[in-house]
Amino acid sequence: MSRKLFIGICLFAALSVSAQNTLIPSVSNYHLAWTTYNPAFSGFRDAISLSTIYRSPLYGGVGPMDMQMNVHSPVGNSKVAIGAVVAYNSTPPDQGMYSFMTTYAYRLYLGSGRLSFGLSAGMYGVNSNMTGLLIRDPGDPSFPGEVYNRWFPNFGAGVLYYADNYFLGVSVPELMAIPGPDQSLSVNKDMRVILQGAYLFDFSRAFRLKPSFMVDYSKAMTGFKASLNMGFLDSRVFIGGAYDHPNYAIALLNIQINPQWLVGYAYTMGMSEVRTALGGSHEIVLRWELRPMIKTIPDDPFYF
Repeated sequence: MSRKLFIGICLFAALSVSAQNTLIPSVSNYHLAWTTYNPAFSGFRDAISLSTIYRSPLYGGVGPMDMQMNVHSPVGNSKVAIGAVVAYNSTPPDQGMYSFMTTYAYRLYLGSGRLSFGLSAGMYGVNSNMTGLLIRDPGDPSFPGEVYNRWFPNFGAGVLYYADNYFLGVSVPELMAIPGPDQSLSVNKDMRVILQGAYLFDFSRAFRLKPSFMVDYSKAMTGFKASLNMGFLDSRVFIGGAYDHPNYAIALLNIQINPQWLVGYAYTMGMSEVRTALGGSHEIVLRWELRPMIKTIPDDPFYF
């Protein structure tokens, strides 16, 4: 057995267990998918905002692949904003995870910024077939002996405060546990709590710095992502990098082609001891927006 195949099987085992706990994707350009993690971000662009994300398989093709579509918009001139997130995750050799979540936010002006309260609701699905795997212990519950298909509801909540040059939010994106075979639906006792934040250093129209972070905490694990983007050419081009604790470094490039279209690219590379055996992943983002009056360069920390 090749080293790469052996590592892939080990990773699949770990991912199969973790898949029973969460379906929130771990994308590299996370600052283009905030509503995935916190429904209170719905409407924050003050536009009809539609983005799609594709991330090629991690770990040199033996890890998960993610696709996502994210849309949100204010409702007229009201304090309400709505949206939806559709996501798909595929993990070799034969495991698929799906989610369709609607989002709702109620936004209030407070001080120099806005306070937003968000809710999400929708359906999750799991399709897993591990019957073809040869395992040493046939009774291992991590590898069900039959095809597992299930759809079930889930909910989330979050709060966010944002102003012209910063934001800070916290959310619980999955209030229900993801049930395994022969398990009933229940409240998630190991809830993920995600803290998000960013700040804009506006030195000039020719140069801006936008650091951001996301802390993902649960009893099982704690993840941390931090990025720094540098804006050039009146912020039409952003170049930066991110660190995904503890295993990945990420290179970022986002280009605002015109007032409606943004194209983003990210390359994720491993930093662990197995990085020579496993490759990195590529991620492509397309964002399209429509608003009655849109500035080419909005001065806020969400513009990536």
